[in-house]
Amino acid sequence: MIKLLKKLPNKSAMAAIAFAIGASISAAPAVASHHFESKLAQEHPQFDLTDMFVFDSERRGYTAFMMDVNPTTKGSAAFGEKGVYSFHIASDKSFGSGGMTITAHLEGNQLVFGLVDGANQAVGTKGKVFGRAGVGKTVKFKNGVKVWSGAARDPFVGNSEGIVGFLTTLIGKGKLELSQFNKGVDLFKDFNSSIILVEVPNKMLPKSIHVYASSAMYNVDQWVQVNRVANPLVTHMFLANNKMEVSEHIQHRPDSDVTRRYAISGMVLRAVALDGKISNPVEYADSVAAQLLPDMISYKVGSRAEYSYPKVNGRKPSDDGMDAVLSLMVGRKVTDHANTFNRHPVKFPYVVPVQ
Repeated sequence: MIKLLKKLPNKSAMAAIAFAIGASISAAPAVASHHFESKLAQEHPQFDLTDMFVFDSERRGYTAFMMDVNPTTKGSAAFGEKGVYSFHIASDKSFGSGGMTITAHLEGNQLVFGLVDGANQAVGTKGKVFGRAGVGKTVKFKNGVKVWSGAARDPFVGNSEGIVGFLTTLIGKGKLELSQFNKGVDLFKDFNSSIILVEVPNKMLPKSIHVYASSAMYNVDQWVQVNRVANPLVTHMFLANNKMEVSEHIQHRPDSDVTRRYAISGMVLRAVALDGKISNPVEYADSVAAQLLPDMISYKVGSRAEYSYPKVNGRKPSDDGMDAVLSLMVGRKVTDHANTFNRHPVKFPYVVPVQ
């Protein structure tokens, strides 16, 4: 099947994978970090968020926030009109105090950037405009924020064929088979995404932040949230057999995530029990659920970002997110054997643009 997928355009390939895993284990659509998780995302891929990163900028004293959008992107960036893309930056996971949201929305061939007080405001909130930038252009605004947007090679590295086999045997057959990853095929090495990158002066941020991204669109007569992302593969791996909770996760914000901890704990417990290498599987499974939910990535501003197992402090585009979460699921360091980390420059804009 993977040979066929290589010949298909991006959306067709992802839809084919979604069908394969859905038929096998009744999972939510797709098996990338976050691809085509809902009918709305399938119908409006311009608002389908696929990944989010928060990390230390190459410029001292700045933090970079990046979101990947639209897995159907080809030769040029494709953002959606009548919508808004948001980086939610909280000072604590309970949204108790402080925090802000940086937004972007498309007007013509420009992204309009706004700032909102608070990290969990109403869906569709755009905030006070602080600048405009043409898609594909690098612009630095008066408040010190620097932005870039455009089409780029998808930075996500992952073995989707392995995930399909791994989850099929884990859920459907009651077996833990890490050998499903042995081929090490990185499906995303030939894919593109539309990227929004924002660099923010550290002086504008709390010392410790907890971040997630969301997309929303005005649909018929109301604002609706299309997607939200933070930790990679939360819905596709840890909630893979629970369509109801995947839908709830996508449609709501992190302040309701605690209600889904049981589902993640159950999935992890199944994996570690079958693996048989952890002496306290229930305690471990509960700790993973508490780490992943609320679904936000924590980062100490000004420090070196690293998303790995067992350490998480922000996430760089070059971090092996699939290895990290796969290791977290089984409770020991393992790999998906997909390692095509050749599209992750350390210089701004931290991705490889395409024309």
